[in-house]
Amino acid sequence: MLNSKRNVVIALLLVLLCIGVIYQWMNTGKELEASKDTMHYVNVEDFGAKANDEQDDSKAIQEAIDYSVENNISEVRLNGNRDYNIERSIILKSDIQMKLGTTTRLLVEGDFRVIEIMKNAGITGGIIEITDDNFNSEVVYLSGSQKFWSWEKTSIEELSIINSSGSNKGLGLMLHAEKSDHHISFVNFININIVGFHTGVKLQADKPENQYSFVNGNRFANFTLDNCVHFIEFQSSITVPNEVSGNQFTGLQIQPSESTEKILTVTGSDNYFEGMIWDPEEYIQDNQLIEFTEESMRNKLESNLNANKVNDLGDANSILARNNSAE
Repeated sequence: MLNSKRNVVIALLLVLLCIGVIYQWMNTGKELEASKDTMHYVNVEDFGAKANDEQDDSKAIQEAIDYSVENNISEVRLNGNRDYNIERSIILKSDIQMKLGTTTRLLVEGDFRVIEIMKNAGITGGIIEITDDNFNSEVVYLSGSQKFWSWEKTSIEELSIINSSGSNKGLGLMLHAEKSDHHISFVNFININIVGFHTGVKLQADKPENQYSFVNGNRFANFTLDNCVHFIEFQSSITVPNEVSGNQFTGLQIQPSESTEKILTVTGSDNYFEGMIWDPEEYIQDNQLIEFTEESMRNKLESNLNANKVNDLGDANSILARNNSAE
């Protein structure tokens, strides 16, 4: 009889223990779900990125982005005065903002497109630095296949894009509408520094098989461009079917160097450029560094340069020189 009672007690204790374990497990799951619901950002170091260790952090950064997408978390952070190594491409997916500390650096080793931005995504802060002299790709790339438009909040702000390898190769920022119905419009790029590339900024719309492709109506505010072979380059027809039109570059600070071959190459229509071009007497000896091509119309340049420094092959383009302009 005693053994029977003991067995009953043990059985009851085991049942209670099981109930307790199940209850704890269920509540832990609820807490995790609640935690996900209240998370506003993730840190890449929680996914295995280790700053300043000279090891590839690309996979960890991509995993942080992917996790954020899956769990409706809008922000991925890389904080502090730290360096992260990038050895493969990163896709910044829709609805994700990547925020870097002011002096956080992404150090790029290899030759590949560094970051592709999808619509309604963005980057704020930090430095992307090319340290490999073999690099000859795009650093920040937007594809017209995403069909960027006014109702999204795609943006790139407070970012420095630097090629410190000394090669003057690669492309800092590219907007590319490649095929029919590809377009990039109404995206804001604010307070960007681009240094040491073959091409600083390129806007390109390829001729489509049907319909249109275009890169129109984007804003580029407060850009500093330094030591590039080509600073700003457009590639398109004058208008549809493939056009680059209505884009605004304001607050430009452009510093040519001995490597510079072109400051502006402009196609399309109704684009606007305003800013300062430094040391023109040293680097601009003729009118070949700034060109409005035959595929250009009604574009406007307002700078410290006179019209005789611009090779205008287009139609109804305007070159406005400020006071004390370079002769």
